[in-house]
Amino acid sequence: MSGAPAPRGSIPPGRPAWAGSLAGSLYRTLMAGGAVAARLAYRLSPDPATRRDLGERLAVPEALEGIPAGAIWAHAASMGEVRALASLAHALTEEGETRRLLVTTQTATGRRLARELGFASQLSPIDHPSILERFLAALEPPLHLVVETEIWPWRLSLLRRRGIPAALVSARLSPARWPRYRRLKALYGGALAEAALVCPASEGDRERFAALGVPDARFGPVGNLKWDAAPPPPDPRAVDALRAELGLDPARRWIVLGSCHPGEAAPFAPLATGPEGGALLVAPRHPERFDALAAELEQAGLAVHRASRGAAPAGARAVLLDRMGVLPRTYPLAAAATLGGTFAPVGGHSPLEAAAAGCPLVAGPHDHAQVDLIEPLAAAGGLVRCAAPETALAQLRAWLDDPAARLAAGEAAQREVEARCGVGRRLATAVRGLEA
Repeated sequence: MSGAPAPRGSIPPGRPAWAGSLAGSLYRTLMAGGAVAARLAYRLSPDPATRRDLGERLAVPEALEGIPAGAIWAHAASMGEVRALASLAHALTEEGETRRLLVTTQTATGRRLARELGFASQLSPIDHPSILERFLAALEPPLHLVVETEIWPWRLSLLRRRGIPAALVSARLSPARWPRYRRLKALYGGALAEAALVCPASEGDRERFAALGVPDARFGPVGNLKWDAAPPPPDPRAVDALRAELGLDPARRWIVLGSCHPGEAAPFAPLATGPEGGALLVAPRHPERFDALAAELEQAGLAVHRASRGAAPAGARAVLLDRMGVLPRTYPLAAAATLGGTFAPVGGHSPLEAAAAGCPLVAGPHDHAQVDLIEPLAAAGGLVRCAAPETALAQLRAWLDDPAARLAAGEAAQREVEARCGVGRRLATAVRGLEA
């Protein structure tokens, strides 16, 4: 089959096909320049942590000393991709056994999470031939897995030359970035020709990969690993305990404003002052925005209670969740929720925690970063996409006025999550046959 890995240890001569294009030439120049800059910074930096990180990027001998030789090389850009990788990684290994994988990331936070999950992890090597050759010689992986959207041309070419199959899993080409990929087809399409398997996250992603030249025979199962990261159904006792801890009036219908950005809270203040009996649980996306969002709600006419100060007083209608880690546990308490980052030009945050808890959602127009999750939930009836905050406010009011419709939407969201879980097991079956 065209594009199949060469026999292990065989390194075909010649330059990769993608490298001869104009985009390929520019890419090679940029990567060479980046490698030189990284080497210079590594030599000159007095900071041990910086030298450690750059050493991993450059695959210097010290960084390769503890590398788990013979492990599957899995790459996940940052924290979201590391979480998505977990179900596939565990499906590929024995129960509780994670030593057979090395997880590389692009960020220190991703590396930290991977280690917390029990994986050997370090920062990803720069996409440059000499650096990658050192890394691959030390690791000698039987297989390379890439989660979601990272196409590194030199990496894919050198892996194929060494006879090491590469698989892109839960692979995405977002509609927002598609014009760029299409313009650079000679580069990205040529690089993808080196991959042994492409498992798209959605049918839309499959169509885009096909347009870059991936043949039908090279496609594996369609599935998004993010679905496997959905939390389990809530424990009713834990829900009651959290309600008491926060001091929430059970007679009120609480609306969660999840992962809120500035400007995303005030449009929904009328829910807490109108006749619907609503109240707001507001969870800022970042701790540094606690004060700004509290001020935003106060300017909208609400008295704001901060959860860090203890249980809310009787009659509270706006509670600011200024404690990290509480938000996922609040969705089972909610009548409905807004999807943060979709009413501000951010791109949206994951809807899975709310959907898995049976909490119906409204999302704004800026949903491009989560469209692969939002579209199925919307098609199932568990999420409503709204063109503006005013439309979302009207939908939330309609749900508050119609408990049966609200319950049906929440159940639809929960069913969709349950139906789409198990992606990791399906992908593990597809990639096991590739292992060299």
